[in-house]
Formats: sequence, structure tokens, C-alpha cells
Amino acid sequence: MAKVKLNRMERKLRFKSDMKRYGNLFPFYIPAVVFALVFSYMPMLGLVMAFKENPNLLGSSSAIAGILEADWVGLQNFKMIFSNPKFLSALSNTLIISFLKIVLIFPLPIVLAIIINEMRSLPLKRSLQVVMYIPYFLSWATIAGVFVSILATETGVVNNIIAALGHERYQFLNNNDFFRGLLLLSSSWKDIGWSAVTYIAAITALDPALNEAARIDGATKFQQIRYVTIPGIMPTIASMFILRVGYIMDAGFEQVFVFYSPFVEGKGNILGMYTWRLINDSGLVPQYALATAVGFFNSFVALTLVVSMNFVLKRFFNKSIW
Repeated sequence: MAKVKLNRMERKLRFKSDMKRYGNLFPFYIPAVVFALVFSYMPMLGLVMAFKENPNLLGSSSAIAGILEADWVGLQNFKMIFSNPKFLSALSNTLIISFLKIVLIFPLPIVLAIIINEMRSLPLKRSLQVVMYIPYFLSWATIAGVFVSILATETGVVNNIIAALGHERYQFLNNNDFFRGLLLLSSSWKDIGWSAVTYIAAITALDPALNEAARIDGATKFQQIRYVTIPGIMPTIASMFILRVGYIMDAGFEQVFVFYSPFVEGKGNILGMYTWRLINDSGLVPQYALATAVGFFNSFVALTLVVSMNFVLKRFFNKSIW
């Protein structure tokens, strides 16, 4: 009991100390909290649709009334989506694309940040950073236009070069075999420059004396990177990896949507596209209940993966978010 009371007193003292030290910063949290409540937490009330028959939102006096008046069906919606071959295909494509992005793209910003940090020319370093950041601020529609111009069958630069070399032109944009590679290439070009910012900041925060001591001890540049830089930014890498795993059920709806065509349905039909079609391609009665069930399933899997990965990294590598 005495220990419990002591812990409570310590927490109260710590809270008072934090309020005294950082209390003037709390008003700045209010917009973020309000935004999260309105756009993240309040919409979660609509998850009840996953356990109801499809509500007739257009035929009711209001959307809320349509949801409340719908009959409860338990797990029937989940049984329907799990027995649908199109859902299983979309789930498979989503996991494959996300896995490829984690394995092939996630390490690239780390490597890029290390390379930039090792550059000695400050103007070159800053110019390279600015150039790499620009694609991140472009919309996927713009990026799709760029890649379509480059990879178009008849007018694209790549196919023009291939034809000039005496080979047949390739259907890069309308071919299942190239679609996942197209997603990886475009995602890398758009995101790795901006993603490297976090790792550059982490490297900059390292104590320069560590590298200097390693250099005096005879460590090569590669050894300094391996034994000083990478271990120093490992907490940042672990945090970013946990967050990235949480998005494994999101293979990038906007990206797939702008590149999608019926020719690539076999490998481009991800869960985001499947949910979108449940709403837009269902005739006069959009399948809100099934779409909500898919979203609920995605969120549950993402939460499970984040908690599990955080536990694994904390248990075996002593790195975690919380």
C-alpha cells in the first residue's frame, strides 16, 4: 500500500512539475485534439454498420436514422466478405504490395540519409535535398501523368529508346507483369526524399565525438557508419518501422487508383479498390455495411500488427514507441 501511495505521489508531483514547465504549451495541442476528435474518433461511431444489414441512407430521413433503423446481423457481413474470392484476391494483392514496399523501399531513405550526411560539399548537399523533396509535394495524379508520359507505349521516352534499339515496345502501363514494379518505382521516387528527412535529423543529433573517437581508433568510414551511425539512429529506425508495419493493410489507394485499369485488375485490385467498388459500382444501393466491415477488418489487423511489432522490438531489441 505504501508503495502504491508513493507511486501516486510521484505521478502527481511529476504532473505538477510538467504543468509548471510546459503548461503554456498546452493551448497549442487544442487544434490537434479537436481535429482528431472530429475527423478520427467521431467517424468511428459508424463502425456499427459492420454489424448491421446494409442501411438505406438515401431512403431515410437522415444518414444517422438509416444506420439506427437497420437490423443487427452480427458477423454476417464479415462472413460474406471472407467468402468472396474478390476480397481474398484483394487482400493477397494488398499484402504482397505492402510487403514489397517494406522490404525494398523502407531501407532506401536510411541509405540516402547516410549518403547525404557523408557529403562534404554543403551546396551540393542542400541542392540534392531540395530536389529530392519536391516529388513528395506532387499529387499522385501529377506523378501518374509524369510516368504515363515516360512509359506510354507509342510516345513514351522509354519505349522510344527500346524501339530505336530494334526491340518491340512494351505495355508498361497495361500489363500485370509490370504493375507492381511501377508502383514500387513511383512510390520510391515520390517518398524516399522526404522520408530521409527524419533519418538526417537523427544522424545530425548524434554526438560528433563518437565518430571522431572511432576515426582516431582507426575505424574506416564504413566501420564508422556500421558501428556508430546506424546504432545511433536505431531507435528512430525502430519507431518508423513499427509505424510502417501499421500501414501494411494500406497498399496506397490513391497511387493504385491513378494507375489502375481493367488490364491490371489481377495484381492491382487491392482492398482500397475493393472497398471503393463496393460503394461506387453497386448500382442504386451502395454496400455501406460490407465496405465498413472491410475497413473494420483493416483497422483491427493494423492495430494488432503495431502492438505486436512494438512488443517484439521492445522484448528482443529494447527499441519501441511506448
